[in-house]
Amino acid sequence: MKKFLIKLSYTVLPVFLLLFGLTAYVTLNVLPKTTGDLGHLALIPFGCNEDDADEMKELLYMNVNQTDSLRSIHADVLTVGDSFSRMGRLGYQNYLAAQGVSVVNCARELYENPMQYAYNILDRGLVDSTNIGVLVIQVGERDLVSRAEEFNVDKVDMNELDPEPSFSSSGNPNAWSLLRARDFLTYRLHWSPVYKVTLDKDYFNSKEPRSLYFYCADITNGVNIDEVSRQKIGEVFQILTRKAEERGIALLLMIPVDKYDMYQDHIVDNPYPRKTYIEEAREIFGDKPNVLLCKYLLTPLIEKGEKDVFSFDDSHWSIKASEIVGIELSKRVKRRIDEL
Repeated sequence: MKKFLIKLSYTVLPVFLLLFGLTAYVTLNVLPKTTGDLGHLALIPFGCNEDDADEMKELLYMNVNQTDSLRSIHADVLTVGDSFSRMGRLGYQNYLAAQGVSVVNCARELYENPMQYAYNILDRGLVDSTNIGVLVIQVGERDLVSRAEEFNVDKVDMNELDPEPSFSSSGNPNAWSLLRARDFLTYRLHWSPVYKVTLDKDYFNSKEPRSLYFYCADITNGVNIDEVSRQKIGEVFQILTRKAEERGIALLLMIPVDKYDMYQDHIVDNPYPRKTYIEEAREIFGDKPNVLLCKYLLTPLIEKGEKDVFSFDDSHWSIKASEIVGIELSKRVKRRIDEL
């Protein structure tokens, strides 16, 4: 027994102590300082302090957490989108509502594909001209191609029940997790889902004002749109537009720009390929007033050196961008409502 314990002391015990030490370091020193979705994803201790001086203090729009509840809503605008549509008080819907437009948002947990869900609720008559005026479908740039390719008029993407609350320990900065410690080591020694590059001037009010952190999928999901995908995107847009018109509703497609795309022209010695999704989307849609390509709204701010158009530690835009998008969206929404 003694020999066995001695053997353990120089074989298993060092490994255990190493793993315990790494887990303790990640739990006590890294996780509490991770901020933004990029920080949480790649375990980067940004330690950013939330500056909410310009943040609206109340939520001005309503969230629907059950698909059947759509039958009873009454609003100028219904939004269906991905993560850009679930930013709460920081989101574009709050600034849209601040312009005197009544807004209802479909909770992200109700569907996988915003385009598919929008078609399904229109096709089933859950919304029509009696309860909403404009349907805003928001699809992020990096997912535009995949959302369109997955779309099928015979497919159903609807969760009829209230989404169950999530109790994932990854959301608790004090949770001890060997898996997160493993991830931390992997991201430091091998590969990280968050890339870092240097910009040509200070674009962020942070301790690294010239550093750009962005999600790898901004590039790995593709940097241009092939001809087949172009045709599919155009077809899906026409199907959605016609279905909305059948219900007496105006449809507006909004495409937020990826963080990499937004800043790519200002990356020093950029090692990554140029992304042209938005320019190609403009070729697909033309200058239709019911398509909002947000890159063209925000680029002038970047070109004049505006800081924090996107959040330093996050893949989403900042409050100032949400406000600009919300105001522009309100102009288009009011115009579309007047046309009905």
